[in-house]
Amino acid sequence: MNTLNEVLPRLTVDQLKSLMRWLPDASPTGRKDLLVGAILRSLAGDGLRALWDRLDDIQRMAVAETAYALDGLFDGNRFRAKYGRLPDFTVKESGRSYSYYGPPTALGLFLYHQDGCYSLPDDLRERLKAFVPEPEPVRLSTIETLPEEIGENRLTMRHTERDALVDLSVLLRLTDQGKIQVSDKTSLPGAATLRLLTENLAGGDFYAHKPRQDQWDQEIGPIKAFSWPLMLQAAGLAQRNGSKLALSTAGRKALASSQASVLGTIWNKWLKSSLFDEFSRVDVIKGQKSKGRVMTALAPRRAAINGILRLCPVGAWIDVDDFSRFMQATGHTFDVTHNPWKLYISDAQYGSLGNNGFHHSWEILQFRYLLCVLFEYAAALGIIDVAFIEPTEARNDFGDLWGTDDLEFLSRYDGLIYFRVTPLGAWCLGSVEDYTPTPIQPSVRLSVLPSLQVNVVGGSPSTEESLTLDTWAVEATDKSWRLDRQKAVGAIEKGCDIAEFRAFLQSREDQPLPETVESFIKATEKQGKALKISGTALLIDCENAEIAAMIATHRETAGLCIRAGDRQLVVRLENEEKFRNLIRILGFGMTV
Repeated sequence: MNTLNEVLPRLTVDQLKSLMRWLPDASPTGRKDLLVGAILRSLAGDGLRALWDRLDDIQRMAVAETAYALDGLFDGNRFRAKYGRLPDFTVKESGRSYSYYGPPTALGLFLYHQDGCYSLPDDLRERLKAFVPEPEPVRLSTIETLPEEIGENRLTMRHTERDALVDLSVLLRLTDQGKIQVSDKTSLPGAATLRLLTENLAGGDFYAHKPRQDQWDQEIGPIKAFSWPLMLQAAGLAQRNGSKLALSTAGRKALASSQASVLGTIWNKWLKSSLFDEFSRVDVIKGQKSKGRVMTALAPRRAAINGILRLCPVGAWIDVDDFSRFMQATGHTFDVTHNPWKLYISDAQYGSLGNNGFHHSWEILQFRYLLCVLFEYAAALGIIDVAFIEPTEARNDFGDLWGTDDLEFLSRYDGLIYFRVTPLGAWCLGSVEDYTPTPIQPSVRLSVLPSLQVNVVGGSPSTEESLTLDTWAVEATDKSWRLDRQKAVGAIEKGCDIAEFRAFLQSREDQPLPETVESFIKATEKQGKALKISGTALLIDCENAEIAAMIATHRETAGLCIRAGDRQLVVRLENEEKFRNLIRILGFGMTV
């Protein structure tokens, strides 16, 4: 940094004279060195405090923020986010529009523009700290009671924690049954899968499906149903098997694991995943796949959002706009694109965000990305509860962009207004060490008969309950199943725990389970684990029985293989290389 005595000589004579209008005791005449000396004398002693008193409140805060900034620089973005507007650096003269190049205000004697930013000379910083109080840190506001309406739109509130616990089980079981299809090129779910998930997810999706009235209508579409298949893949719980998803080894283990633990794993895996860029869901903004480096890396964006979510109080409603301002005011920002000129609305030339989007690029780019991550991913996993309205005309911050005249919303997430971190979310974010989920109450009463038939005698089975019964039993009617040995053994092979199924039946049956059912469970558990894969082996054909016998009995190779018929040997896969080396010593080679 520089001192005032070093900064002033860099200004032109006209600039010095413009500043001296705020120093009534200084004469704005003479050579440049005389003007500099006059300003220095005016700001000496009590003159600095007198000039400070002439600033308005917002200008004083600009000086205070800069004085206590570690680098002594004025950060306009953070200041505007914290205080709602920038201070006046130039005078708004009558009959003349505001200009950055107009006559300076008194603030110009404190903050000097050079190298593209405003800074406060070092010696002024130290003197100002003697009487200028340090600014209060920016705080995140919370809301005790939400309104019932936003304008004329009714506010919908969704408690997501329990839904997420149910949805995880539903998604894993649907995947296990081969019912989730995705594109082999993009990994995205298709229309049929989106309809299936919308029908089966707890509480449905956030918005009900509304068919388009004409081709120009914007469609909100699925939100939760879209994100779940992606998150399962990113977390390694599911993998593509042709056009369908299948559970991985980790996915099968997840069936018997703590649901909260699995949800936490999914969130943390998603933070680092490069499978899908959420911003592509803001599909009215084109050019995201243009040539060159257009979009930024995903992990830093998500990390910035995750870091601020960890600072949110649990169970307190927060306005998403205030959350966005808090991110900017605390410097926890991120970039969505390397080059906004590549992004456009409607037309690449006239609608380029480089033309006019830079005036409010955060609201158009980073804020829409933030809304997507919160609504489509954090809410789907039960990390946050959400309160929202229809996105149509929910926000008016994009109307002056070229090509938006016919748009009802910029993104399908524009209707998100409030959120709050759930206890499950605090645990997934690492803000708390312990989490105890509230038990999910059964929605159905069952009658388990000695004939191994399970009947619904009260209520209606939830999607999760139906899928659980389908895992272990064959459906007879829409309200009855029959326990099936083959299906049950198959479930155990995939890692499912039949003890959990027994607890499932007991919690929904008023009477003790019949002896035949208990016997079925015990026998199935034993038979389902009767065989165990201990390793993978090679089956080797020998040219004749004599060679097979010699290798199988030779003192060097006998411990590495066993006979399997007259001419065949079996070798463990992990012993293949050692076995090859030894048979070469014996004069034999092994080909495919």
